[in-house]
Order: sequence, then structure tokens, then C-alpha cells
Amino acid sequence: MARYYQQILSVWNYFKLNQTLQKSDAILLLGSSDLRVGERAAELYQQGIAPLVIISGGKGRMTDGVFELSEAETFAKVVMDCGVPHHAILLEDKSTNTGENFQFTQQLLDKKGITLQSVTLVQKPYMERRALATSEKVWPKVKAQVTSPQCDFLDYCSVLHPSTEVINLMVGELQRMKHYPPQGFFAEQPWSPELDEALESLLAIGYDEQTIL
Repeated sequence: MARYYQQILSVWNYFKLNQTLQKSDAILLLGSSDLRVGERAAELYQQGIAPLVIISGGKGRMTDGVFELSEAETFAKVVMDCGVPHHAILLEDKSTNTGENFQFTQQLLDKKGITLQSVTLVQKPYMERRALATSEKVWPKVKAQVTSPQCDFLDYCSVLHPSTEVINLMVGELQRMKHYPPQGFFAEQPWSPELDEALESLLAIGYDEQTIL
């Protein structure tokens, strides 16, 4: 990995946008396998970024059989343990991918009579750009910002999320960023020849999301 470390960091920095956050109508936590995302959402609530925490996620391919409950229910426990009151939480527990996170959350908001003008998205660091790009596509009238657990690449990797797995998943994200916008899944994102080079290099040495599925 050392030989390609700078390319890996450049991909990480492409995904992790480091936006300066403003107050918004709601925090939308997009479910995943990383409970640190829940801790980040709770931190934002405590900072007063938004008065409402929406948690979206059923059982995806990375959590089915890992979490006893749905992602939404699992993360609800995390945010409540971090001090978010029950009355400030809405759960959507059927979605299995990012597109469904937004689709089913919209259905929940419609049912509750809630209209969002702005939203703070919370996801894993290397999925920040996908979350924002999806929001820009399906919620074009909602002003969206995105954040994730505040750590760098090496700090993010852990026993539960080893570096090889994280790199494999980032390669999958790069492929989506390149190929999904023309298919209408999310808004076009900035792209550069350096990203093509990084993608080709990492694929050539065996990094591929499919290897961990």
C-alpha cells in the first residue's frame, strides 16, 4: 500500500469534502455499518446544527446479519446514548441503498407533514460525495451540506474497518462517481485525469469492492 499511499490519500480527500457547516432544518443520518456516523450526528445535534435527527436505513448488504436490528434502530440507540432525546428522532427503517434513503425519507416527511428547506447529511467519510450528489439529484430544492466522523484516513481505519476494506470500498465509490451520473442516479461531480489514474492503479494492484462482497 505504501507505494500508492499518496493516490489513496488523494481519493480520500476527493470524497471527504470538509464543508463548513451552517444550521439546517434537519440532520439526515444515512445508515451504514459504521457506528461512528451516529456519534457524529449526535455531536451535531448537541452543537445546535439542527433540531431534528432523521435516521434512514433498513438492512443493507454490509449490515444484514451484522446488526440485530435495522440500521435506523441501531443508530437510534447510538444517538440516544449520546444524548439526543427520543422526541427529536425520526426513523426510516426500510431503505437498502442511498437512493432509497432519500426516497423513503421523503415519504416519511410527507406523511409527517414536514418540509425541509435545508439538511445536513451525515455519512462515512468516503461516502460524503455520494450522499451530497444524490441529494442534489433527488432533492434539488433542499439546500444540502454533508459531513462525517472527523478523522483522517489512518485514524478512520480500525480493526472493524481495516485499511484494505476501506480502500476497496473507495475504489467502488470512484467507479460510481464516474459511471452513475449519466445513468441519472446522482448529480454530476467534478472529475480529473488524476482520479482516472488512481482508479486504474488501484484496480491494477487488486483493490476492488467486489473482493469484499
